Amino acid sequence: MKRQIADAESLAEDAVVKADRQRKRELDDHTERLTEQVGGLEHSNGQHQLGIVQKTKQLEDLKKKLKSTEQDQEKDALTEVLAQRLKEYIVLYKQRKKKSLEEQIKKGLKMLMHKKNFIKRVEVRIMGDLIEIELFNKRDEVILKEGLSKGEQQLYATALLYGLVEESEFDFPVFIDSPMQKFDDQHAENIVKHFYPSIAHQVILFPLINKELTQREYEMLRPRVARSYLIVNQDADQSGFEEVVPDQLFTRYAALYHSA
Repeated sequence: MKRQIADAESLAEDAVVKADRQRKRELDDHTERLTEQVGGLEHSNGQHQLGIVQKTKQLEDLKKKLKSTEQDQEKDALTEVLAQRLKEYIVLYKQRKKKSLEEQIKKGLKMLMHKKNFIKRVEVRIMGDLIEIELFNKRDEVILKEGLSKGEQQLYATALLYGLVEESEFDFPVFIDSPMQKFDDQHAENIVKHFYPSIAHQVILFPLINKELTQREYEMLRPRVARSYLIVNQDADQSGFEEVVPDQLFTRYAALYHSA
């Protein structure tokens, strides 16, 4: 009887153990599957975290670009305002220069011409990059420049040069070729006394001696002459410059070209 009970107990224990083992295997399998799922979820989470980092960086880049675009728009708006102000300033500046140039040309004409009331008014018209100058008489009629004599035309050109130099606000040398070819004695004297000494700090004249510059006219200039030169024919094919003491210019010229 005891044997039977022991066998029964043994069989019961084996069934329990077997069931426990089976349960353990099932639990182990389930645990392994859960572990695999956890690993997959961790990997997926890692990928998502990486994606979040990338998207965050992209978002920051977009914010920077948007901010830069907004700043550019502000700069563009400011540039437009400044450009408009610059245009307005240029218009005002041209108007001021226009009036000033009119006065300078008129001043030059009055200084040089012996017909003091011949030109009553000077009008400068600015059209883009072009400038047109009109002369008016005392009846406020336009004086046609082609109707001026050759001497008057040269006086006008001289007065225009005077006005432009005065308005340039730059100190630069002025070169004048054939300086008084068309002038009569009175106009030539005005040029020598008033124009050449005031047109610039350095004036270089290229006159033909005795034809475009007489000794009398030169004597008026001589106190202001720093240096003088003669162009000397060295041979049939070559000429050169010879520096001459200003006081001896006409004497040296006569010795070179009018000696017996």
